[in-house]
Amino acid sequence: MFPQLFRDNPAAIKRELAKRGNADVHRGTIELATFISVLLTMALIVPTKPIGFINWRYMLFFLPFFYLGHCFSYLNGYFRHYGANPDKPIAWGVSSYGKLYNWIFFYNGYHAEHHFRPKVHWTKMEQFQRQISELQKQEGVRVIDHAHMLGFLDPNLPKRRRHVGAASEAVS
Repeated sequence: MFPQLFRDNPAAIKRELAKRGNADVHRGTIELATFISVLLTMALIVPTKPIGFINWRYMLFFLPFFYLGHCFSYLNGYFRHYGANPDKPIAWGVSSYGKLYNWIFFYNGYHAEHHFRPKVHWTKMEQFQRQISELQKQEGVRVIDHAHMLGFLDPNLPKRRRHVGAASEAVS
């Protein structure tokens, strides 16, 4: 998961945007060029030196945290769905009910509830979960103890299944 940042194929992304139309390709190109320009500018500009020197503070403090933030974001999205049951709408997501995690991340841990009723406001998720808790138990909604990004620490992590049909459908 951690090298995922470097696995993305820019040509494949551009082809996918091209299928959607020229406006998306143009917007995506501008967005990517702006993003790269900002990163390069931050790397090359040192406040006390003339242009052309590498900003060691940027390399040491910003880049690693940017990269780790991206990795945690990826893990968060992955474990919000890993082990969910796509056949039952109430179990489409995986929930995590840690108080601190949910307070900091606007009740993001109530992910199965969000999939079941996406229009429920995040401030009402805890109350909504109490209303449907028995139904969730009956349907086998997966719950993890840690924040989603730490889902790999879950002692009840289900084994990863291979979907033979999904790979052949994606290719065709």
